[in-house]
Amino acid sequence: MIEVERKFQPTEEQLEKLLEGAEFLGEKIIHDIYYDYPDFRFFTNQTRFRRRNNSFELKIKKTVGAHIEIEEEEEIKKYLKAEDLEEFVKKNLILVTDYTNKRKEYKKGEFKIDFDEMDFGYRLCEIELMVEKEEEIENAQNKIINFAKEYNLELKKLPAKRMEYLRLFKPEIYKKIKGKEE
Repeated sequence: MIEVERKFQPTEEQLEKLLEGAEFLGEKIIHDIYYDYPDFRFFTNQTRFRRRNNSFELKIKKTVGAHIEIEEEEEIKKYLKAEDLEEFVKKNLILVTDYTNKRKEYKKGEFKIDFDEMDFGYRLCEIELMVEKEEEIENAQNKIINFAKEYNLELKKLPAKRMEYLRLFKPEIYKKIKGKEE
């Protein structure tokens, strides 16, 4: 499956209207630790290798706002060409970010809405759709934009949680990564 999402920072009033009539799916605490090689090749190639609540996950960018998610350990091992993920991390990677997020999840129509509050003060709302084929990505992106416009959400580029963490707490790494992206 391909996750198509867009990030927003609604005002309290916009969030209230957005969530009106939405089904509350639950709240959870998410502890994310992101790893990368010392040359930051994952970050600069829009690949995310993380341990989320003690399980490894890999997200690989397909296009702007769309990622393939790999959560099965065997599939992650295959992609990384690793026999043991713990050993792979110890031998090859460095810890880049470590933060906790309080997430409230909602469903409204076909959309999943996640409202995230990080322990370092950053707040985001993500509106998501899942698609099966690459050809469906553009249509899903347009659906998300039109849905957001219904609630007057501002369409602007927002930093990912991990990048905002780096900007605030590890500016030397942030500059290295931003420099390689440009």
